[in-house]
Parts: sequence; C-alpha cells; structure tokens
Amino acid sequence: MVTHKAVCRRALPLILFVIVPSVHAYREITVEDGGSISGQVVFDGQVPPPTTLPVHKNRAVCGESVPDESLLIDAHGGLRNVVVILDGIHAGKGHPTLPALLDNKNCTFVPRVQTIAVGQPLALRNSDFILHNVHARRNGHKTIFNLGLPYWSEKTYRFTQPGHVLVDCDVLHTWMQAHIIVTDHPYTAVTDTAGRFDISHIPPGEYGLRLWHERLGEQTRSVSVRTAQETRVRLTYTARAQGDKGH
Repeated sequence: MVTHKAVCRRALPLILFVIVPSVHAYREITVEDGGSISGQVVFDGQVPPPTTLPVHKNRAVCGESVPDESLLIDAHGGLRNVVVILDGIHAGKGHPTLPALLDNKNCTFVPRVQTIAVGQPLALRNSDFILHNVHARRNGHKTIFNLGLPYWSEKTYRFTQPGHVLVDCDVLHTWMQAHIIVTDHPYTAVTDTAGRFDISHIPPGEYGLRLWHERLGEQTRSVSVRTAQETRVRLTYTARAQGDKGH
C-alpha cells in the first residue's frame, strides 16, 4: 500500500524529509546472497512547463536567468532527483569510504540532490570564477555550517547525525539550492534522468521503501527482498488535482 504525504506547489513551504533515529545502531556485516531493489519513479499527470529563476548578481558569469531544476521529468514521465531510502534495516553492507562532492559549478549546486552516510566525507568545492558560500541548515532552519568558498577552493565536512540538510548560497545567489539527505546506513539511492534507481546487496527480509521529492513530497510502501533475487518496483507521483503547475 502506497501512502502519499504531501504534494505541493513551489510557493508552499519547504517539504522536509524527516528521519526518526533508529533505536538499533546500524552494524556492518558480510552480506552473502543479498537481494536488490530496482525500479523507476514516474510522474502521472500534466507536466508543468519548464520555468526559469531570475539571477540578481554576477550576471556576467551566471546569465540573466537559470533553469528551475526543482521538478525534472523526462519525455516518458521519469522523475529525476527522487531520494529512495530503505527503512527498517539494521545490519548490512559497509558504509561508503570515498568522499561525496557538492560543487558550485556554473552558478548551481551540483548535484542538486544527494544522499550521504553519517561520517562520510563531503567535499565542498567551488569550480566557478566567483565567490560562493555553502550555508547548510538542518531541516532548513538550524545552521550546521556556513563556509565561504573563493574561486577554486575546497573544504571538507562530515555530518554527525542523520537528517535533511538544505543548502543555500547566501552571497545573493538566491536561485542556488541543494538537498542532502544524511542517513545512518548506505541503502539509499537518487533517481537518474529517467527516474531509475538501484539498491543492491540487501539482506533478505521485509522492509519499508521511502521516497522523497523536494516538491512532490514523501510516500512509503512495503517491499520484500529475497535471497539473491531482484525486486522490481514502479512508483508513481500524481499531482493532486493537477495542483502542481510550477507556480
């Protein structure tokens, strides 16, 4: 059974991804004959027309406007930048060891949406010829860090607790925004340009599958993972009465 928690318009408040801390600490184990979950997240409804956001500073570098990337849907309905998280898992494969990256590139944050594990290094980079800063706020409110990044500089940060981190650039780059979902286990994914995702090396069992999108909200469903088998799912977001028109 799929439950839909929120579908919003762009002008409404930020949709938060709330992570309830687990009472069981995640343990790394050897996963033998693990299963996988793969599938696609699609948008069902009238696709809002593409929009742009005005640029107020550094127009010589950034241009007069930039594309609004808060809702990206391909020609077949595939929904990009949906966070997919496996709920109810307490032991499994090891955490990522390589650093994740958040780049300031062409006056946008790249990637716009990503997941990262608690304690995993996050490289903060500025690849532009202008000053940027990275203001990270837990659930869009409490500041975690606020770091200036001059041209071609790089700094590293490690998150210490799970949650939703909203990132802005405060040097009047009001159009710049990114979302980082921090988790205490590595069983996560972000959908690609076609809305597809894959989560592998999962111990067999019954789990919850949770999805979050910055404009379309959150939904959950149950999922079974079998030994050495692939579980395929197709998940759909539907605009409430075609209410999401990109305004």
